[in-house]
Amino acid sequence: MNLYLLIAIIIVNGIALGMVYQIIKKLPKKEKLVFMAVSVAITYMLVSLVYLLSGFGINESIHKATKNFITFLFVPINIILFIPYIAMQYKKFKNKKLKNEQLIKKAILVGILLIIVLIIEYFYFCSIQENIAKINNEKQNNTITNTTITNQNTIAGNEIIQNNIEVNEQITKNKTNEVQTNQR
Repeated sequence: MNLYLLIAIIIVNGIALGMVYQIIKKLPKKEKLVFMAVSVAITYMLVSLVYLLSGFGINESIHKATKNFITFLFVPINIILFIPYIAMQYKKFKNKKLKNEQLIKKAILVGILLIIVLIIEYFYFCSIQENIAKINNEKQNNTITNTTITNQNTIAGNEIIQNNIEVNEQITKNKTNEVQTNQR
């Protein structure tokens, strides 16, 4: 993976975790750790599942090659989109500012939005993989074409060389015949 992309992914992950931490920093230490670990794990599993589903019908080598990049890029994006809101609602619930029914309604709303985003990501992941497959096919076709042209040029070059050899041999014969004729 490109170094710049890796650095960007690390920064985005840091921002995502920092946003969540800022919201839940007043919770007890154990609860903070559990909340962050569970939210990251669930997000990772959801993105991985969507990516797995998007790979049906795609060349396996392409699917495997792009898995880490796409997963590590979209996990923090989904964390930024959903987890801070969930963390705020959880914090309100813990501080008794939000009733259980309200929390459930908000969780359902976030769940619906999450499903919509995951469906969009599914089609985006499919598109990325299809485009990579298309680029690979074009690259292979270009390589085959270049090899064919190189082979044809080599054959043509060999024919020219053979023709030059034959011409030189004929010239040598003619000169030999001319010398022999002049000597008589």
